[in-house]
Amino acid sequence: MIGTSVLWLSLMPVEAVAEWYADAYAGAVFTQNTDLTVSSSLGSTTFQNLSVNNSATVGGRGGYWLDQLDWLGFGLDIFFFHVKAPSQAVSVSSSTGATTAAFADWNLPALGIGFDVLRLRAPLLRDEEFVHGRLQPYLAAGPALFISWAGQNRNVQPDNQNATDVNVGVKAGGGVSFLLTKTVGLFTEYRFTHFTSQLTYQNTTPAPATETFKASYDSHHIIAGVSVRF
Repeated sequence: MIGTSVLWLSLMPVEAVAEWYADAYAGAVFTQNTDLTVSSSLGSTTFQNLSVNNSATVGGRGGYWLDQLDWLGFGLDIFFFHVKAPSQAVSVSSSTGATTAAFADWNLPALGIGFDVLRLRAPLLRDEEFVHGRLQPYLAAGPALFISWAGQNRNVQPDNQNATDVNVGVKAGGGVSFLLTKTVGLFTEYRFTHFTSQLTYQNTTPAPATETFKASYDSHHIIAGVSVRF
């Protein structure tokens, strides 16, 4: 039944099934403070309330809005940003108690692949030229795959090690699009992302050990861009 429906959709003219879109955007990212836990066979240490700098993001997405149910759509979103924690003195807790310690700067690039399994819009200002509305407030949500890596972790020795992690998180947000013409529009959007990164290194100081750096990141993104409809 599902296979028959997919085959039928693939044989239909594109304009009869969906309104396709392709977007490009850039913006700013504000990541909340986080706790970073370093674990090894020697024990576990948590750097508490680690401060994270603001950063930038760029990305692109594509997908389609259904033609008959033109308030419902789906999409794929690919975006890039950094999680950057500067050098700072933070509270540290471990099995031996709590203290204050220095944390070396931490730069974590992250590539997100968001699956907008649900996109909802309100097609406003409809007319003969803009049949799906010229003004379109919208919401989007779904799971996201986050690929994070760090090549310079100065909290371990030697510091020229590479580590990569792939983790499933979430992405949700809302915005508004305004079509300048039938095919070109502008949009602005707020989105929230959450993911956990777990990176493993070999640390020779103070004693040889395999250490895992684990933290969850909650980020607020403000973006704006151009949308092409076809």
